[in-house]
Amino acid sequence: MQEIKLIAKAFKKMEDPTGTIEGHTKYVCYVKANSIPQEIDNWFVTNPREQKMSTNVARKIIESLRDNVNFHELNRGVLISAQDVKYDNSTKELQIFLEDSSVHGNIDGGHTLRAILQENLKHSISENRYVFFEIFTGITSPVELAAARNTSVQVDLKSIAELEKSFDEIKSVFSDLDFAGRIQYKMNEHYNDNDIVPIDIREIIAIIAMFSQTMYPFRTAEGTLSEQQPTQCYSGKEATLRKFLNMDSKDKDKQKINRDNMIKNMKPIIKGIFDLWETVEKEFATIAHSTNRRYGTRKYARYDGGKTVGKTMLGQNDLQYIIPKGLMYPLVGSFRALVQVDNTTNSYSWKKPPTDVWKALGSKLISIILDEKTENPDVLAKNSNLWSNLFKEIYIYAYMN
Repeated sequence: MQEIKLIAKAFKKMEDPTGTIEGHTKYVCYVKANSIPQEIDNWFVTNPREQKMSTNVARKIIESLRDNVNFHELNRGVLISAQDVKYDNSTKELQIFLEDSSVHGNIDGGHTLRAILQENLKHSISENRYVFFEIFTGITSPVELAAARNTSVQVDLKSIAELEKSFDEIKSVFSDLDFAGRIQYKMNEHYNDNDIVPIDIREIIAIIAMFSQTMYPFRTAEGTLSEQQPTQCYSGKEATLRKFLNMDSKDKDKQKINRDNMIKNMKPIIKGIFDLWETVEKEFATIAHSTNRRYGTRKYARYDGGKTVGKTMLGQNDLQYIIPKGLMYPLVGSFRALVQVDNTTNSYSWKKPPTDVWKALGSKLISIILDEKTENPDVLAKNSNLWSNLFKEIYIYAYMN
């Protein structure tokens, strides 16, 4: 358990007026801003978004902290969940006890708290600056409070899901992949890290979903090939995330079991999926040119005389040509035709190694895409016939050779 000591005024304990929430107690006070120690910086897991301190909102908080003696009235304040609270009326010392980082810590007002910590390092906060604090004890989960309080900028679905530990199995399975540390599980995560290019968890789930025989099976219950194509993985990443979170049930416990089982079952092919994505993104333009396709003349390729115009999403390798995701999704997604699921264990495997099939069919698959009449990648990615044609090429190759 960690003890955080601060100086506070106007401390008040507020019992639940309805008496319906057993064990919940709220404390309010004005905390002397320059008394807030840096140790509280370790207790931000309960906040559903990372704090991006380069925004106009963050800069205005800092300006107000510096310039306004009535900062405590102008600023909405800080919300904390704690194990226990003690206050000494004679010394004005406030003790906040924090024990479990998944429950205790900052829930709302993260930008305000970060601004104060940042300015405290510079010793630039006046003695007469106070900030409003709300402290709750007895909370078993921060999720409901976080969702309700973080309304000035709406908290997105993935951030609440991260608080609910919905991505723990993904984190476990992805831990050995090179890009795992760049995955953004909640709002603004990694934005303050200049050397990290974040990858939204919705992108990761959308790519996984294309291959999932739970979310988008390519066979019907009768065993025939389905006409449905996972175009939603490209066009509706939020909808795909919601489908993943609500996996085949209305019961939250069952949803988690279903999600975790899907990821565990897919573990044998997950590295292969993302290796394939990186390979396709790196080699697409070269293969296109080998088939006498002038890929660089297309506006979306952004070719600039051999200069580096972008990086691959996963490996951050230099690209002389951009391969839009509107091309990547239907192309990479077509390799779901290689997925096999063991009827006994439900474990996934490949009918043939996807990179081998890419070497054999890459030029043909690229030609199918580049032969489409439109050069709008967004239109291509929503074209279910294109998805179907690419899928069938790989399916025929896998099962007829």
